[in-house]
Amino acid sequence: MWVMAIIVAIAVAGWFAVSCAPDRAGAERPVSEEEAALLASMRERNHGSEPVALRMSLPVEGETVTIDGYLDWQVPMVYARVPVDEGEYRLVQAIPGLIATRADDEAAFAEIRVPEDGWNTRQMLSGASTPLETTIDILASSLFTLTAAQADDPAELAEKATWREEGIIDGEPVDSFRAPIMVESSEQGAGEQAAPGPEALYSLDGDGDLRRFQVNTGSESLSAVDFLRDVEFDTAGLVPIDLLGGPATSPAEVDEDLAEAISEVRHENWEQTATVEMSVPVGDNQVATGTGSVDWRTMTAYLRVSDGTGDRLLLARPNGFATLDTDEEELPETPPTDGWETHALADENVAESFGPVETLVYRLLEMASEEAQDAAETAEEASLLRVDGTGDDSVYVVEFPVAGDASAAAGESAFRYHVGDDRLREVEMMSYYGVASAALEYEDFEMVAIPWDVSEKIG
Repeated sequence: MWVMAIIVAIAVAGWFAVSCAPDRAGAERPVSEEEAALLASMRERNHGSEPVALRMSLPVEGETVTIDGYLDWQVPMVYARVPVDEGEYRLVQAIPGLIATRADDEAAFAEIRVPEDGWNTRQMLSGASTPLETTIDILASSLFTLTAAQADDPAELAEKATWREEGIIDGEPVDSFRAPIMVESSEQGAGEQAAPGPEALYSLDGDGDLRRFQVNTGSESLSAVDFLRDVEFDTAGLVPIDLLGGPATSPAEVDEDLAEAISEVRHENWEQTATVEMSVPVGDNQVATGTGSVDWRTMTAYLRVSDGTGDRLLLARPNGFATLDTDEEELPETPPTDGWETHALADENVAESFGPVETLVYRLLEMASEEAQDAAETAEEASLLRVDGTGDDSVYVVEFPVAGDASAAAGESAFRYHVGDDRLREVEMMSYYGVASAALEYEDFEMVAIPWDVSEKIG
């Protein structure tokens, strides 16, 4: 998956520091062949299931925190409303490796709708700042191990899993098992698994559906997740926010018409200008925003950037970039003449000033070419990830290599592009803290008058 391929993998150190302390060890017995097969098919069964409602119970500092939420097995993604203070809540979304939070919107959550704005992202575990956040991170990470495209090895589970007890959950008879948490490893071949991590408790009904999951998140008692499979709800609004990658993708080949459109996209920009709206996660709970323009006629980007620590103007050309702190609330039509700090791309220390904002800006500058790409070559190299909208309003989310890009499997590129009406509409880039985006609106305007001494240094 595109998001999982770029983001740093889920930190598992917290899992290995905890273990289940079975209080019914004397009642346990080895699993039968039938039970091992049931456990082995659980993750694959989950992967093919519809999203499910959750009720999570987390022990935090001697108290139990109850959280309602939803889990999409295929992304995978958790959406929840979390109590944080007396009577106060926050909305949370989580995907492997990343957590996004925003102010509460009780009405939106009740409608299973995800607000579009107001979100910040952070890394799981390393970005947590409270015991509750750490516990949520460990539990969410554990939940993401419960889905897999392929079944597990029943012989391995026959060796390592044990039956614990019978019970009733939501009126359904269940059998509870103690078994390893299976953590996927990108270093292994298809169908293989990593060595078992710590153990968890799994309660399965007669159909093999998981009804309850319990895991040690670092407290004396276990965290528990009940899967409310009898709760029906509209799943249409249950999608990751754009900072977490947006709706799920499924890489496929591009057809002849789309390949032709993609091959012309950069050439169409060669003599064009466009306004730019940027959103770039740059740190834990820190998203930079930028507004401005890109002029492919002169290969110039000019933006006002705000990142929470201050505001600055940014000028970029092929040979370098320049920045200037500003108190102006709007982007000046003409750049100021003095005070710019310039950075040539050839400078030895340029990396110290070149962050994700600059990376995305330079990708925008690369979105123009004097010549079109070869359509047949594009058809071989490009992938269609998803289609947003329908009919004449369709926008195709695609990926294709640009000169200098590292080779990547389909769906795992560091950049992807929104193409609509045969024009580039948006560029997305994976950063360490989430998905950055630059939305484009084509508009004619005069060339930006760059101060001469700045132009000499940046091209």
